[in-house]
Amino acid sequence: MNQKEPEKPWNGPRLYVAVGAVALGVLIYLIGLPGSVSLFGTPLADLTVPIALFVGTAGVAITASTAKAGRWRVVDIVVASVLGVAGGLIFAAWNVASTPLREAMVPPVSALVVGVWLFPAVLGALVVRRPGAAVYTELVAASLSALVGNEWGFSTVWYGIVEGMGAEVVFALLLYRSYGLVTSLLAGAGAGVAVGLLDTVIYYPELAAGTKLVYVVVAMASGVVIAGLGSWLLTQALARTGALAPLASGRTAERV
Repeated sequence: MNQKEPEKPWNGPRLYVAVGAVALGVLIYLIGLPGSVSLFGTPLADLTVPIALFVGTAGVAITASTAKAGRWRVVDIVVASVLGVAGGLIFAAWNVASTPLREAMVPPVSALVVGVWLFPAVLGALVVRRPGAAVYTELVAASLSALVGNEWGFSTVWYGIVEGMGAEVVFALLLYRSYGLVTSLLAGAGAGVAVGLLDTVIYYPELAAGTKLVYVVVAMASGVVIAGLGSWLLTQALARTGALAPLASGRTAERV
């Protein structure tokens, strides 16, 4: 009796589309975007890196999600949404609680606090294990934070997209097959690098190149420890309680 061969998400047209999306992202980065056009008050030229990252990673995530193994179920959407809402509430509290710290710190030390704003992306991907989960969960959290109100306004939303993409690109590069500790740490690092680069472009353009580099490294370290390690430990703890039983993350304590 012949068994049906499992669907391979990266065969044929899907692979071509994914490669094309990555190539388009690289092209956007190399050519750059016009500075004469603004998005919510920010020149597109300043958003070249996040938009290039978004195009490349979104293409890979969307392509992977069309395969049967990558398709979202109702339970995936519900869990990711719950995690995003919980993250948004934590954001709202951290926005207030971290104010004295941020006011007392100067770049690049101030990047130490960014990891808290990155953890929904990594946690969502580890728990849901579907293409786009990192971006979706982080976007829900960022949107709720913006709706509740904070000092950054609507920019919080597209910051959430960029932060989610920073984590998502790691899972995408690993073809959404690895969800262990190392992958989680790398995803936290990716999110940290993404927000670090965005901060240096938007908020700290006057910093010296060396200081900008240190800022990105500190943001990456914060992402590794808080978002990467923290999300992995939380996922393991939730899995042991049985709360994640309907999900792959609940059936496998660690997948490398």
